[in-house]
Amino acid sequence: MRRLLCIVLLLAAPALLYGKTTPKAIEQELVRDVKRLRYWADYDGADARLSPEDSLTRANERLRRHLLYYTTTEPATLSYAFAVLQQEGMTITTAPDGRLRIYSWDTQTGGTMHYFDNVVQFRAGARVGARRLTTPLPGANPDAGHSYFDIFTVQRGAQTFYLAYGQAIYSTHDCYQQVRAFTIENGQLNADAKLIRTQSGLRNTLGFSFDFFSVVDRPERPVRLISYEARARVLAIPVVWSDGKVTDRRIRYAFNGTVFVKQL
Repeated sequence: MRRLLCIVLLLAAPALLYGKTTPKAIEQELVRDVKRLRYWADYDGADARLSPEDSLTRANERLRRHLLYYTTTEPATLSYAFAVLQQEGMTITTAPDGRLRIYSWDTQTGGTMHYFDNVVQFRAGARVGARRLTTPLPGANPDAGHSYFDIFTVQRGAQTFYLAYGQAIYSTHDCYQQVRAFTIENGQLNADAKLIRTQSGLRNTLGFSFDFFSVVDRPERPVRLISYEARARVLAIPVVWSDGKVTDRRIRYAFNGTVFVKQL
């Protein structure tokens, strides 16, 4: 019974392994989690008793559990650089005001279609909170999730809106980029903030599909096809032909003080 209790405590509170937890110690544990995930993704052993797929699933669950625990309980993680963790493949992007951060990683459960998972961390008053953003389910969920690599901000009165810029990868050439609006309201994260007016109504996201090979010669990675002019408060996305080819023409959405609307 005592052995079972110890196992439960270690799974529920990984910080107990370290005594006084530091951001460096947290990073070391998360790096081990990422390496374990990659190990099972690349596993080619012949031991029939092992299931790499099940082990990979458990590795993702472990990484997610630890990341959610630390980003909820350790405020210092919101501003810590996590340089080594990023070198190991975790994408971390932080809002200019430092109040919202998104952690993205490839679960390694897809092939040419990549399944991304995300944890969003935010500051509400004196505390930090975190929640999982996506639930990638290979074979069941048509949305494979996005890897978020930038965050823009816009003010509406006293309220800050965060526009997270990310990319989905559906195959070697089929990709999708979008911005998604967030706010922090009443101490909680609102991941469905409606801020962009399109022909289909008021939306939480603005995005487009494209053929990666039409922009493969661009040097930056990930390719940045959405731009934001902070001073003018204008979002711009490219015109994309029906075959997925990205053009140099732009569609601009300007913030009118309430929402982003398409400029005529």
